Amino acid sequence: MRQFLPLGLLLLLLFISCFGCESDLTTGEVISAEENAPDTTPEDEVSGGITPFANAALTLVNNVRSTGCDCGNQRMPPVGALALHPQLTVAAQAHSEDQARMQQMQHAGSDGSSVGTRVTRAGFTWRSVGENVAWNYPDVEAVVAAWLSSPGHCTNIMNANYQYMGMGEEDLYWTQVFAR
Repeated sequence: MRQFLPLGLLLLLLFISCFGCESDLTTGEVISAEENAPDTTPEDEVSGGITPFANAALTLVNNVRSTGCDCGNQRMPPVGALALHPQLTVAAQAHSEDQARMQQMQHAGSDGSSVGTRVTRAGFTWRSVGENVAWNYPDVEAVVAAWLSSPGHCTNIMNANYQYMGMGEEDLYWTQVFAR
């Protein structure tokens, strides 16, 4: 599987460069950014406890962010790179596990929690936060391609306000969390 990751990344980048970020694929709902208290998270990149698929997703996302793309009918200009954050990854993974237990893809947790509540519980103080969820995609390349082909999800990925990303997966329930 490891030997196919570079080929998969290359094929996805080629697809995006040829066709932008548009297709007929759709996934779960998108939630708008929420506002909260001032950010006290350090500005430098944070690492540790990050899965290989999270690193692969970050590479795919940052490649698109660096060139810009079309999110539906809206042209999104290039924006800065994201960094993986362990607390956002904890929140994303916990939500993927929760969705798998419920056997239902949704933004609300089984306890009614929002992405903002889950990110705060994971210990991250945020100013804005967003989330993409998806189900039944076989690998990180497929789920990122699906999000990029959905205008709302693509807009989350291209949001210049976000600095950090976390990624989780459980039984093909995928969660991508963004925050500043």
